[in-house]
Amino acid sequence: MIADLSFPGPNAPRTIFVFKLDIDPNEVEAWSKPDEAGDMHLEYALGVKKLDPAHVEVFPVSQITEFGLTRYLTDASGMSVESVAADAKKLSALRGVIVLVHNKAVSGEGEFKPRNEAEFVGRYTEAQSLSVSTPTTSYEATRGTLSGGTTPGKSRGRMPWGILVISAAAIILIAAILVGIA
Repeated sequence: MIADLSFPGPNAPRTIFVFKLDIDPNEVEAWSKPDEAGDMHLEYALGVKKLDPAHVEVFPVSQITEFGLTRYLTDASGMSVESVAADAKKLSALRGVIVLVHNKAVSGEGEFKPRNEAEFVGRYTEAQSLSVSTPTTSYEATRGTLSGGTTPGKSRGRMPWGILVISAAAIILIAAILVGIA
């Protein structure tokens, strides 16, 4: 079977390409970030012109041993179980440094051309669940306009002048008492 290393189109479902990288795990940081010139060692190893590092993961597989790469792809990355299931044994047996290239890391037309340091493992796509949207039915409550401001049958309240006069008198009385004590 020939591996599909071509970049997915802009309307394709989310896709992750998995590669095994033959490097020392201590060199992961140097491979996952661009150098001063903006180039990545990883671009050369994968045979591509440009990768967006924000959409590339490079890590020793030992970091997710407890979780497992198969589960990481399905649960954490949203890839469909069906697309990953065929390679579950191969993914579980991987050791060393793994590279996950999300389809947003590449743009335009092209394909990966892995060199000696990189070995293609698989291409996986997201689970898709397309459902037909049904229009909502019209309800009587959604028609017409709302009248605002007052409750029918109730008159507007009057200003509570009595409470204001009593409060003002209390404040003056307390102030007079405090001035008399001082």
